[in-house]
Amino acid sequence: MVVGTTKGEERPMIFLTAPPNIEQTRCTRFRVQRNLPYRDAAPYKASIYYWWWAFLKRNIDYAKTCKQLGRGKSAALYNDFGNIFKSDFLTWWRSHKGLFAERSSLAQNEDVLKGDDIILYQIDLKRPLSQIQEEIKTLHMQAHAIMQGERTKPSSTAKYPIFANVSSHTLHRVLNIWDLRCTNPDASAYELGLLAGYKANFLSTSTMKETRTRRALDTQAHNKRVRITISNQVNRYLRTAVQYIDNVGCGEFPKAQNR
Repeated sequence: MVVGTTKGEERPMIFLTAPPNIEQTRCTRFRVQRNLPYRDAAPYKASIYYWWWAFLKRNIDYAKTCKQLGRGKSAALYNDFGNIFKSDFLTWWRSHKGLFAERSSLAQNEDVLKGDDIILYQIDLKRPLSQIQEEIKTLHMQAHAIMQGERTKPSSTAKYPIFANVSSHTLHRVLNIWDLRCTNPDASAYELGLLAGYKANFLSTSTMKETRTRRALDTQAHNKRVRITISNQVNRYLRTAVQYIDNVGCGEFPKAQNR
């Protein structure tokens, strides 16, 4: 369970997807360690919140705003996220995790507790936890049945909700390709793929330098398809990276609608 302090009181923080400090969520629904984005990656990199921070660091407008101490195109976002270049991710997360936490059901503000989609449930702490959980589950199922079959994705009350559920493995590959493009601006998409470690399963060509036989033509066609496949994958990641980086500067992540 992740705990935050509000008005001097410690309260649990609820997230729709696993936060980076996985070791503190053993008592929650996030009981299984998420798959790491790559071998030997730090555990916190399995959380989408890390990648939010990492992609935001690639947003040019946000970087300029940080250099200008909060003045610039991203001033509004800077007021919440602060200078993300001043510290490592976990240090930044400890003071900013509340941006992604769901609104607490223990809110004391009566206005917050009003709404057609809210059920107030009083918990008797003397009753067994299993009984309380079963009653809440029943109330939840009944409420959805009354909602005339509406099936929408779970709504979030976080100030900055996760836009889509994307695996950390995919986010790592997208960002890796983007970084390679930035450091190798003249490389082709195929060359970027090789730099990223994509395997090109080429067929060996004839040692007799045959070029017109059926076998030689088939080999050439296969090898051409391999290059095209790698190039297409890299280009898709680059297009996705551009959208992720642009949209994270608007407070939405990971958002890429046209790939």
